[in-house]
Amino acid sequence: MLKRTITGLVILILCAGFTALRLISPFFFDGFSLVIIYGCLVEMNFSTKLYNKRSSKSIMFIYPIALFAVFALFPMIESLKGKSLVLVVLILLLCFGVLMVKELIENGIKRRIGETEKDEKLLNESLLNETKDTISILIYPTTLLGFLMGINHMGLGLGFVGIIMIFAISMMTDVFAYLFGRMLGKRKMAPEISPNKTVAGMIFGFVGGLIAGGLGLWLFYFEGWFGAAEILALPLWKAITLFVALGVIGSLLTQMGDLVASSIKRKIGIKDFGSIFPGHGGFMDRVDGLMFTTTLVYLLFLIVFFCFWL
Repeated sequence: MLKRTITGLVILILCAGFTALRLISPFFFDGFSLVIIYGCLVEMNFSTKLYNKRSSKSIMFIYPIALFAVFALFPMIESLKGKSLVLVVLILLLCFGVLMVKELIENGIKRRIGETEKDEKLLNESLLNETKDTISILIYPTTLLGFLMGINHMGLGLGFVGIIMIFAISMMTDVFAYLFGRMLGKRKMAPEISPNKTVAGMIFGFVGGLIAGGLGLWLFYFEGWFGAAEILALPLWKAITLFVALGVIGSLLTQMGDLVASSIKRKIGIKDFGSIFPGHGGFMDRVDGLMFTTTLVYLLFLIVFFCFWL
């Protein structure tokens, strides 16, 4: 417990420090985000045994840099502001096409020299496995975490609000779920996936997320912290709706992300994705819920403030 608490405080200080460095340049937080993304990629590669496939490894190394370029450069062009998501989807489709063509060619060559599975059923099951696995990892966790850089480049004030809300919702959900789950939790929520999750923990996790949303409304809208013009310009009902949605849906997604990661770990037979953080596991173990909350904040901010489809 002590080790977990100390590590948690160190992680909190690092997050707060790199968030504060946005006052100097947003690229500090981009670098912080890329460290997290590459840490998660290494863990996912070793977990799914894709690390020995050179083509997949190359694409997975280049893709986060492409995300950085999109999110850092697009906001500088007024006509493209808010349209980064469209290019991200196009880049993903391009990666899928390249991987698929490459794997189909390789399979065709193997068929001709007789190196493929003889059993037709096994042959069909193995078809495009590398492509499917690689694209899955490019989406989860890479793109979901990449939206941290998207929020970072939405402007100084709005970026601060988005990043702080992501960390606050995720952390308060986890803390409330952990503490009250240990104290009051008797009924298991999903024992076949994560035996430590309880119904009481889930309920109080929602309470934590809602408190985070309420604090965000008070500090960023009523008190005007960080002076985000986009937030301050909202009508009261819209601001309440936005922060309540962030708190409630963000808490739901944080807990769902935790269950998704637990399901993957159970499927591949590991307890933690890594051990770099004493008492907390690896990068993936710390951001499994945060990445879904990040995606929510990014999409809601696009819809409310940028109307990216226009």
